[in-house]
Amino acid sequence: MIFMFLVTSAAGHTGTIITQALVNAGYDVLATDINPRVKDLPGIKAAKVGDLTNLDFLKDLLTDVDQIAYIPPLFSPEEALIGQTLVDLAIANHVQQFIFISVTHPILHTLLQHVAKRDVEEHLIYQGMAHSLTYTILQPMHYMHNFNPKQVQQDLTYGIFYDIHAKVAYVDPEDVAAVVVKVAQKPAFHDKATYELVGTQAYSPVELVAQFNALTGLQAQAKYVPVTQFLDQIQATDLYFRAGFQQLADSYSRWGLDGNPNVLRYLLGREPTSFTAYLKRELQS
Repeated sequence: MIFMFLVTSAAGHTGTIITQALVNAGYDVLATDINPRVKDLPGIKAAKVGDLTNLDFLKDLLTDVDQIAYIPPLFSPEEALIGQTLVDLAIANHVQQFIFISVTHPILHTLLQHVAKRDVEEHLIYQGMAHSLTYTILQPMHYMHNFNPKQVQQDLTYGIFYDIHAKVAYVDPEDVAAVVVKVAQKPAFHDKATYELVGTQAYSPVELVAQFNALTGLQAQAKYVPVTQFLDQIQATDLYFRAGFQQLADSYSRWGLDGNPNVLRYLLGREPTSFTAYLKRELQS
């Protein structure tokens, strides 16, 4: 019998990168997503298309799985229930390691997606203690892929739904994937750890575009787009999704979001990827 490494939300941007990193590290990956594109991910052992809110589907997923990288679905009203149920099923199925891809500062109550992840973290910690479940919580900062340099190169505009002078820190999803592999390779060493994964200092959209312009010699500009207009442009009609984005816009505009890169530097054994290095890589790809 081959035991596999389950990755949820594997067809998303971060999920695809984490899945590929695990495949490259030699793991037999079972990738799952509601998006049928998950079946086309290169190198995976198997794929299952389905809805994580369906209990029967969750039970089926955990058959012959011994490690899990749980990436929550984006802005799902049932996110906390999904995560808590996966934890319980992992224990029932004697899963050897549960890696939870959470978020930096889940304690922040002004952000819907942070609150849901906080509830899953709490459940995971209690259940981990009660049942000796080996787990690690990873808390990534705002992902760099939210700035698409090729799109900015084409439009000469970076349209963003929060105050263009508000500062937010970033992390490269490839750095996060590298940490997932390191944690997967040494489950006992990283057991019960919670790691904040911050890659950069906090930058405003104006400062991001300034770095882009310095690298490319172009004269792009950051432009504020009202959040309702932004959501209409990406054809987001789900009410919970829209409410979550509104909270994101309000919170980022008022407070920003930042953290410290020391933990990520320690885990990687090198400097985290800078925003300029990310731009160079993406523009050359």
